Amino acid sequence: MGVKSVRAGIVVAVAAVPWAVAGCGSSGGGTNVVAPVIAETATSSGDGQTAQIGTLLAGALRVVVTLSGAPQQGTTVTWGTSATGASVNPTSSVTDAGGVATTAWTLGSAAGTQHATATLAGATGSPVTFSATATAAPVPVIAMTPTASGNGQTATVATALANPLRVLVTLSGAVQQGVTVGWAAVGTGASVNPTTSMTDATGIATTTWTLGHVSGAQSATATLAGATGSPVTFAATATPGAATQLLLSSGNNQSALVNRAFANALAVLVGDQFANGVPGDSVSWLVTSGPATISPAKSASNAAGLAQASLTAGATAGSVTVTATSGTLTGSPVTFNATVTTAPTTASVDIGNFFFKSGRNNSSNPAVDTIAAGGTVTWNFTGGTHGVQSTGTPSFTGQSTAQSTGTFTFTFTSAGSYSYDCLVHGTLMTGIIVVQ
Repeated sequence: MGVKSVRAGIVVAVAAVPWAVAGCGSSGGGTNVVAPVIAETATSSGDGQTAQIGTLLAGALRVVVTLSGAPQQGTTVTWGTSATGASVNPTSSVTDAGGVATTAWTLGSAAGTQHATATLAGATGSPVTFSATATAAPVPVIAMTPTASGNGQTATVATALANPLRVLVTLSGAVQQGVTVGWAAVGTGASVNPTTSMTDATGIATTTWTLGHVSGAQSATATLAGATGSPVTFAATATPGAATQLLLSSGNNQSALVNRAFANALAVLVGDQFANGVPGDSVSWLVTSGPATISPAKSASNAAGLAQASLTAGATAGSVTVTATSGTLTGSPVTFNATVTTAPTTASVDIGNFFFKSGRNNSSNPAVDTIAAGGTVTWNFTGGTHGVQSTGTPSFTGQSTAQSTGTFTFTFTSAGSYSYDCLVHGTLMTGIIVVQ
């Protein structure tokens, strides 16, 4: 049975309503429903806090429930949060004698603004929404130590650097002890020892770097997963070891016409045990057989470890043997072979739209051919209307009229370099006949 109300001598039963109070309405007697009010507490409500993601807020969330201004004890408030990974504990709580209900809020995993709510069904102000700012978790920072980091050292290949590599690990500016750093070196034969090391009380981790087998720039890294600045890259310069061997580099098995320089220099590499070039070593050159000359007789290896000499063919055809010698180095002397050939007595040049093209070497515009003195060149007309005309000095008798088919021939009796172009198209089409 609900609350009884008396009006005009009649007792009226009123159904029980949670927040019902007896009274007279504007249209006569009846029951007025007064809703409770839920709101944040006047002080220390827990709203507007800031904390790291995934952590418990320092201040509890607090709401007060009142009815007609009076605190309501024993009222159950429901708490909730929708942020991923967030939680409230407890999820419901009962107001105390002061009408206050509380819960603890653990923030979710996303940085930024997060929300939680306090709900009381039928209450004015429900739900009450609380906001908090979630900050990203601080991450460690890894960097070379400010001094004596071990970066930028120089040493011989395959040797350990004099100074260890050193990195500093901090978190929010504070040094971090007991953090494991991974180390690695790049390149054949390169290594670090140890491959992992733990930071000491000053936040520093170290390792020793042994350089690889290849001279020049090398690198090593210090890695800390998730840390700002990771990986840290260290650089070093590896210098060649002592010269131990002499190796043929280039220029072997060439051929050249009589009295002509060979196209490519002869080159040997003065190398250390890993074939890195060693500069400053003296190499002697000698033609041991055949019609050719070599220059210079001695040359020093350059910064890349290469020593070079130029070979020139003599006046007769034949096989040539050249040696390069450097003390007692393994592989010394190095032997080169070459061939001196005589110039051919004929050459063939095709003429088309718009080119002169050597039938021997496919050179075009200019088409370059070499023949012996007394040799004959034949130009073959394969397309379009063209003519062969001599240009420059020495000269030869070219064509006075153009043609589109057939051939034109000329026998060169004197040595020299004869330039020509097209009677019709001029320098659009060019060629050179070298007569020896």
